[in-house]
Amino acid sequence: MSVVTNPLVKMDVVIGENTRQILSETTLTLPVPAIKIRDIVARVQDITTEVIENKIIVQGTLHKQIFFVGTDNVVRHIAEDVPFSTFLEIPGALPGMDVQVHPTIEAVIPILLNPTTLLQKVVLEIFVKVTEKRQINIALGDGPLIRVNEVVGEGTVQTLEETVVTLNCPAIKIDAIDATVEDITFELIEDKVIVQGIIHKQIFYICEDNIEHHQAEDVPFSVFVDIPGATEGMDVQVHPTVEFVAFTLETPTTLRQKVVLELFVKVTERVQLQVALGTGPLVKTEAVRGENTAQFLSETTVTLPVPAIKVREIDTRLENITTEILEDKVIIQGTIHKQIFFIDTDNVEREFTELVPFSTFVDVPGAEDGFNVEVVPRIEFVGFNLLTETELEQKVVVELFVKVTETVQILVEEVIVPPYVPPYIPPNDID
Repeated sequence: MSVVTNPLVKMDVVIGENTRQILSETTLTLPVPAIKIRDIVARVQDITTEVIENKIIVQGTLHKQIFFVGTDNVVRHIAEDVPFSTFLEIPGALPGMDVQVHPTIEAVIPILLNPTTLLQKVVLEIFVKVTEKRQINIALGDGPLIRVNEVVGEGTVQTLEETVVTLNCPAIKIDAIDATVEDITFELIEDKVIVQGIIHKQIFYICEDNIEHHQAEDVPFSVFVDIPGATEGMDVQVHPTVEFVAFTLETPTTLRQKVVLELFVKVTERVQLQVALGTGPLVKTEAVRGENTAQFLSETTVTLPVPAIKVREIDTRLENITTEILEDKVIIQGTIHKQIFFIDTDNVEREFTELVPFSTFVDVPGAEDGFNVEVVPRIEFVGFNLLTETELEQKVVVELFVKVTETVQILVEEVIVPPYVPPYIPPNDID
């Protein structure tokens, strides 16, 4: 995709951030008398947030593992979970915005009041950032190279789904029909996005016994949206809206329904742009610090469970990829998952699975601990040779593309692009 002068990108615009410290004090009764507290390991878990206007409510659990020495000089362990709740003022925050919470345990102070009573003071710092996804046109320049989602195109389509359902009992009244959209899938082809899903309906109606009954109905749908420039491999976001639900009780057991569904589809592509720094907005983005590609060869010999006369194919994929960053290097580990399809001596096709762990590294100058890593693996070649009826030699060539980025906040230069106005063409003179 060619880069335009002022590309339209979807970015996380920073609304605001704030920090708050809280002190958690708890008193715990130990199961046996203690002479000393050896250590308290604390961590924050199960964090939830709620955004209200100009405020963020943060809740979570302070999980503690307490190690103490009993009167018999044996080290014992006890766990404690302490819930906490606080709020932070962030002007401009509104429901629906994105929240990132970074908790830090600053201090853990144990005080053994008596052999079985432990007072604990934990100082917890909560850092909260609020962002909102926006589409902005940005100026290119000599600023940092960043990874962004460039908007390829977007479009809206409406569809009318009409169905007739037979009710389980004769109805005298339809109370309500609640409709939601579920199980959305999409397929991207050139200049089009095909969207499929299920309209899930819950029908509430009153039968002749004057009791309200419930009946569910699932209606599949399939539509497409024209998005010029869309190609396979790009990212797609689908936002469905049930616009209208109408129904007619044609007979006591025959219900006709009409649902108008609107689908908003956006197609984006991950690109790298060198942007111009400016006066705003302040955005949270990924600055590219380095990238590189490396290859390695995996050679294994496996013993098949039964004699084979032929190996038909070997399906190979990479799984469970993990990374670790060292200075100027990225260590990559994972598993080569192979499904071996072979013909045995009875001319029956069989399958055999082999898992091969791998570990390698890729030089990425500029990489530092704490940066983010993106790995794009690719199987370049799979070769095999049946040495004997049961011994299979295999060679797999793997390519690993590694990109290292750093999460940064920068002020970009936004460009206000006026709406397109078609040129004025004067009407023909009429004599």
